[in-house]
Amino acid sequence: MKLIDLLAQEVRASAVYNSNAQVAPKVILWTDKLRQWESALPLLQAAMPELIVLGDYAPERKTGPAIWIKCVVEGVLPGVEMPADRTPIVYLPGYERRDLRAISACPESLKPLAELQYRGCWWIYSNAGRDWTVNAFLVSNNGGAGLDVAKDDKTQQVMLRVLPEVLESARDDLSNRRLEAADFNKLVSSDPVRDLLSWMNDSQACRERWESSRWQALVGICETEYHFHPEQDGELTAAELLCQRQGAWEGVWQRFLESCTHYPQLPQLLLKVQADLAASGASYPSINASEEQQLERDLNGLLQLDPAKARLSIGQLESRHAERRNWVWHALAMAPLVGVLEHLAEIANATSNTFSGTDPEEMASQYRESYWRADDHALRALAYPLSPGLQALVQGLLDLIYTPWLDGVTRNFQSLVRSKGYPGIDQVNEATAEYAVAGEAVFFVDGLRFDTAQRLAAKLQGLGEIQLDSNWAALPSVTATAKAAVTPVHDRLTGRLTDRDFEPSLADDDKDFSSHYLRKFLNEKGWQYLEEGGAGDPASNAWLQSGDIDKEGHVKGLKLAARIDTLLDEVVERAEELIAAGWRKIRIVTDHGWILTPRPMSKVDLPKHLTETRWGRCAVIKDSVDSGYQQVGWYWNSAVSIAMAPGVCSFKAGQNYDHGGLSLQECMTPVIQIRNTKAVTAVSAVTAALSDIRWLGLTCKIQAKTTAEGVLAVLRTHPADPDSEITKRKPLKDGKCSLLVDDQFEGSSAVLVLLDDQGNVLAKKPTLVGGE
Repeated sequence: MKLIDLLAQEVRASAVYNSNAQVAPKVILWTDKLRQWESALPLLQAAMPELIVLGDYAPERKTGPAIWIKCVVEGVLPGVEMPADRTPIVYLPGYERRDLRAISACPESLKPLAELQYRGCWWIYSNAGRDWTVNAFLVSNNGGAGLDVAKDDKTQQVMLRVLPEVLESARDDLSNRRLEAADFNKLVSSDPVRDLLSWMNDSQACRERWESSRWQALVGICETEYHFHPEQDGELTAAELLCQRQGAWEGVWQRFLESCTHYPQLPQLLLKVQADLAASGASYPSINASEEQQLERDLNGLLQLDPAKARLSIGQLESRHAERRNWVWHALAMAPLVGVLEHLAEIANATSNTFSGTDPEEMASQYRESYWRADDHALRALAYPLSPGLQALVQGLLDLIYTPWLDGVTRNFQSLVRSKGYPGIDQVNEATAEYAVAGEAVFFVDGLRFDTAQRLAAKLQGLGEIQLDSNWAALPSVTATAKAAVTPVHDRLTGRLTDRDFEPSLADDDKDFSSHYLRKFLNEKGWQYLEEGGAGDPASNAWLQSGDIDKEGHVKGLKLAARIDTLLDEVVERAEELIAAGWRKIRIVTDHGWILTPRPMSKVDLPKHLTETRWGRCAVIKDSVDSGYQQVGWYWNSAVSIAMAPGVCSFKAGQNYDHGGLSLQECMTPVIQIRNTKAVTAVSAVTAALSDIRWLGLTCKIQAKTTAEGVLAVLRTHPADPDSEITKRKPLKDGKCSLLVDDQFEGSSAVLVLLDDQGNVLAKKPTLVGGE
């Protein structure tokens, strides 16, 4: 691991928090009274895009005064792009922690940031509250690199002078020896290609921090090997030679390709190089920039065309521009439109046919075979990282080529349901059919649409034998109705005319179905209800639920698209835990899919006096009168008549995301089965439950209840991975034991795991090393 990667990891780890007792920190504060880290800022910001710096106003470098930083942290500056999944890091050169602590004496220029210390956290050295100096980071075994660095003045001076090169070095290359001034000097003199690229990346900074001997050595090498003089010819001449890639410069170009992110300012220099007619855009960013500008103009022009012509033109643009995705400029995010064009071209191809069929099943078959890709690529296009202006352009194009197709396909499906009936009424419910006698866990994921299930199935590869099937959601496709229909206790439920909000009742009692009765009926059936993080006993069956796809869709709307992979990764992690615990089969089920449109769905009128309950995509009609819209019977009681919004319209205004309607995307749901193909050992008869975890310094005190002796306790960073153990395994005695942790893990997240003698996970609980 490179030191810069370790540094980024440790700074970000400052934001780890106990979600049971704390809220997520708003910001990580990094003070540096001595300004030791300042010389490496370009490298630090390349490794940590969430890093913003207190200083003169220069938003292109994510630098600015305190009030500007406050606005960036609060997310109210649309022109500043910050990673959505990272806690902002605020670097404060020239200040220390107590400058913020003493608010009354706090400099005026710093006061707008003072309150962030109460909503954020600090990157500080140990518990002493001191700044992390460069030397402290390099030598510390607790949150640092654990290197042996000499303390003499010369070594310390050289170390700071060549800090960027030090951070770019691998920790293994510097370990197991005493590092002195000569060792740090070798870092800067042993790689002339890196020196050349570093100088081209920021010539002024390099000249200021390099020793004269190092600079003169580079000048001599450039004259003899690269045939130019840095002082006389300048960096623009070097940029021209690099783009031309002739002779020895080809090796420099290949190095740039391998480590392009380490030279964030170099592409701006290369953009100044004018290309001739025979030049290749692969090495001339000016050509790529020109092509991007032309592509933006061409795509904007498509907004005036009809959908068919727009689709044809998108295909032609893809043929012209696809090669640019192989250029380094695409990897450096300098060609965002050509990146999203790939998804637009796939959508254009998939939506050229508003398909139908002889009945709903035939339509479903075609969708499962290929047309789900249109929805998948629409999500990927919406999720692609673009500026607000380009996002609006992409949304406009999707509204032109995707939304009409989605509406047409949905109307075709609705027409077939009207004439042929809804197939989910009389078919086997694949989500509840043929449970295994034991060893099967039914894993409910709310709002898992079929196309996202395709992604999930790909992510699950390696856990066992994966099988993706489909099922028909109970109507209307809302959680209250459809989730109840896929539970193992669905036979205990019914629907009454007096039921509200699509929630069924208990068959033997006039009470609403709730999570209390789900647990109660599961227990009566001999099933376990697994809480979050619980592994359960694979000797029986279990129900568990996780995933926030539907919730995030309702809250975030179009921003759901960028969250899909993160949400699916959480499902994969939970499945890994179950497999590690010995479950032989996992059946992933869901209640419904959803519609996501790039522009708000068209609103259609449905008079309130006709409805008992009205949602966006469906409504309960009073006394089954004719609403003027297609009506279907409620899954739990067909005497309750439900109106369905036509196409991808909505009974409510302003909806980008919704479900409950009658479409393939909402109603044809996935069922994923994972069969554990690893050697199956006898299911453990031992059970265990954690009662208490307490920390005394770096000693973890454990108390648990077990049904037999031989249970082992261990701390891991990943609960199902034995290779992530950070302590020795120790047996419980009378349900108790203590685990001692090395100080390098202090403050990091871990999981306490209880194991049987076969290594099966019996129980687990997250914790923070050293106390919470």
